[in-house]
Amino acid sequence: MSEVLAVIGFFLIPSLISLAFLAVLGVISRKIESDQEEDLARREAAVSGFPLSDLRRDPLVEGASTGQLVVGSVVMGTGRRRQFTARIRSIVGGEVKGYQRVLHAARRESQLRMIEDAMNKGATAIINVRFETSDVGNPRSPSSEILCYGTGVLTQP
Repeated sequence: MSEVLAVIGFFLIPSLISLAFLAVLGVISRKIESDQEEDLARREAAVSGFPLSDLRRDPLVEGASTGQLVVGSVVMGTGRRRQFTARIRSIVGGEVKGYQRVLHAARRESQLRMIEDAMNKGATAIINVRFETSDVGNPRSPSSEILCYGTGVLTQP
């Protein structure tokens, strides 16, 4: 009987410890994501009126005097939990919503950094806004770089 309990304890205790560790990591990662979301929302509200356009020549900023490159870049990685669910999703098919959330947050962050760069350079609008992506890291720990760039212009009042 004690041998059975020893075998159960040998497998059960490490499994319970692993599950508790994963639960704690899940709570921590949700808190970090929540804090990042709040920070993004706060910063987006602060620059909400800043004019952006994907047109090369935007009629709203036709009287722009000077232009300069403005850039925002971010590299976002995924947690192990998202990687695990993404691997399962790639086997069975379907949307990988965990990655979508990460990339959406990365696009928002890179755009905010571009706007902040433009404001620091004295620009009053950004035209010809573009996004580029690249994969960085290795397949076991995938990360994506999102680059947002455009032409910061100074419009005449």
